Amino acid sequence: MSEPRLVLGAETTCADAAERIRVAAVPGAPVVDGAGRFVGTVARTDLDGLPADEAAGPLARRVDASAPTVGIAGDLDQALDAMSDRVRWVSVLDEGRRVRGIVAVRDLVHGYRTEVQAEERRVSNVGSHVDVLEARVGAGAPVLGRPLGQGVLPGGCLVLAVQRGDAVLPGTASVVLRVGDVVTVLGRPDLLEIARWAVVGNDPGNRPAS
Repeated sequence: MSEPRLVLGAETTCADAAERIRVAAVPGAPVVDGAGRFVGTVARTDLDGLPADEAAGPLARRVDASAPTVGIAGDLDQALDAMSDRVRWVSVLDEGRRVRGIVAVRDLVHGYRTEVQAEERRVSNVGSHVDVLEARVGAGAPVLGRPLGQGVLPGGCLVLAVQRGDAVLPGTASVVLRVGDVVTVLGRPDLLEIARWAVVGNDPGNRPAS
C-alpha cells in the first residue's frame, strides 16, 4: 500500500479535478464527500474533453460509485481480485470508509520482489494461493497478435508487466504480445499453468524466463 497522491472532494468542479489529476500525473483519484468518506473514484479519461457546462459542474456527477476497494485489514490477493486489465489500482478504506491508501500494480510487484528474496519466489504477502509466472512468448503461442483485454489469459490472472527488449510495458488491455516478450503474470497456481501454455505455446525450445 502507498499513500494516495491525490484525493478529490465530490464538490470539486470537474475542470479543477482534471487539472489536479494532470498535475499529480495519476490516472485517477479517490473521491470523498464532505465528511471525508469514500464515494467512488474518477479516471482522468472521464474528465477529458467535457463540454464547458459539464466541466463547471461538480465532480460528484462523474464519480464511479462501483469502483472496487479493499479494506485496510485486507491483503494483496484481495487487491489482485479487485483489479482487472482496466482497473490498475484500488483504494484502501478503513471501517469508516475513509481513504487510507492505494494499492497499485507496482505494490503487487514490490510484494513479489520482497518475498522472492525471503521465501524462494513464494509471494506470501499476496496470499498463500497466489504465485507469479514469468514466461517468454513463443512462436506458436495462442496469445500472439491479440490485445490482453480480449481475455487471452484465464480470468483471475493479472498481467503485471511485459518486457520487450530494453523496455518494460504495463500489462494494460491494449498491449498486443509479440514473440520474445517476457510476460509477468500474477494468479493462482492452477490458472498460471493455463497461462503458461497460452504464453509459451507448443514450442518445445521455448522455456519460461528466469
